[in-house]
Amino acid sequence: MEYLLGIDIGTSSTRALVMDYEGHIIAIGQKEYSFDIPYEGWAEQNPLVWWEALKKCIKDIFDNTSIKKEEIKSIGFSGQMHGLVPIDKDKNIVRNAILWCDQRSKKEVLEIEEVIGRDKIGKIAHSPTATGFLLPSLLWMKNNEEQLFKKIKFVVLPKDYVRFKMTGIVASEITDAASTTALDCNTNKWSNEIIEKLNIPISIFPTLGTPELLAGTLTKEAAEELNLKEGTKIAYGGADQVMQAIGNGVVEQGKALVTIGTGGQILMPLDQPLYDKKLRSHCFSFVENRNYYMGAALASGLSLKWMRENIAPTESYKLIDSEVKKLPAGSEGLIFLPYIVGERTPLMDPNARGVLFGLTSKHTKYHILRSVMEGVVYSLRACKNILEQDLKQKVDYFVASGGGSQSDVWLQMQADILNSDIYTSSMKEQSGVGAAISAGIAVGVYKNYESAFDKMISWNKIPVKPIAKNVEVYNKMFKIYEDLYLKTKDEMHMLNNL
Repeated sequence: MEYLLGIDIGTSSTRALVMDYEGHIIAIGQKEYSFDIPYEGWAEQNPLVWWEALKKCIKDIFDNTSIKKEEIKSIGFSGQMHGLVPIDKDKNIVRNAILWCDQRSKKEVLEIEEVIGRDKIGKIAHSPTATGFLLPSLLWMKNNEEQLFKKIKFVVLPKDYVRFKMTGIVASEITDAASTTALDCNTNKWSNEIIEKLNIPISIFPTLGTPELLAGTLTKEAAEELNLKEGTKIAYGGADQVMQAIGNGVVEQGKALVTIGTGGQILMPLDQPLYDKKLRSHCFSFVENRNYYMGAALASGLSLKWMRENIAPTESYKLIDSEVKKLPAGSEGLIFLPYIVGERTPLMDPNARGVLFGLTSKHTKYHILRSVMEGVVYSLRACKNILEQDLKQKVDYFVASGGGSQSDVWLQMQADILNSDIYTSSMKEQSGVGAAISAGIAVGVYKNYESAFDKMISWNKIPVKPIAKNVEVYNKMFKIYEDLYLKTKDEMHMLNNL
């Protein structure tokens, strides 16, 4: 037998899965970890944590199956987006990676907007810049860690670092590079105009590929560390949102992905680049010469995890689901703004704060938990509204992904608040599946993505449908949700200045 290995370098864990060519997941390995918060608003990880986690994942796979390392035909990647991994001339890590959820580069975001101009950023990068993106984080290093900045020979994104450790080749690819603010999304090349105006050497930005191309082969040293076969072929892989879309069979305009993981996203492939002129959302590079729209919420699953840890730490998510399901749509007048780490789409406001509004003596902890789940989907509705109302692109239906797709009550909220049919995939490891599909195309197992989907992807035939009476309630609640931010924005910013 021959297999494909898909690796997903996440924010909270690394996962690896082995699939056969028909789409059957044979084995999964996972190693969880946390990220460091050395100061308020910072978020870092030592890239070697990902490497050690991958070794554990692969060991678990081989320990619990009869798969032989010689049977792994090809390897692909999915990875958390935006983050900065700086590498020196000896190919060592210069400092810990600065992650996508890091907020330290607020001043650098303003500096980039002032030097380049917001309109110019939009025309080149098709996206606003934001804290946590590679370019503002790199500029923060230049402004605040000058000696470390001078040591940088290359900058890559998280999954690129792990691929470098496996191949010895420093490179990136267009789907992740598009999320850095340093890529010209019209040409899929690094932007001289943006990078050099910031007095950053363009030479530190590496060669670019595409997810389904071969990036190299496994070195002898890496093969010994990972207990894999030297010379195994390795594809570039892609950004986790792109790999999730592929793992769900979503590559055509009209089909959209709604993801609730640590963060939350609305994603739809676009046949032509189309970006929001107000720069509240993103238009990034996709596969097969397409682009994709993405609206991004920062704290989706994170908000529920945070609230659970604080008010129901001993209760399982299954129990919480069963109790929340008993409550009516709208949580009896309780609204949560999930801005506990700031917000991206549509606010682009790192100083936004979380709000729990409407508390009365009748509310229980389950009302609060339900309001958090609803608030997360309100934030995703705001992302959908830009796509449909501002960009005039119709969503035919959604495919749900991430942890939010594993909860029946949260799926129903998504159908009701987004007022759309919600399908779920038979695959429960979509990012890893997308990585494995890319690996398969790289070695000719599949001709293209569509031919891979025919063999590997299936959806549940009956979607979750919106309930009319709930839609009516949520339409009213969403209006209040939007107004709350506008009416408390100044006070949120005042709190950040105390």
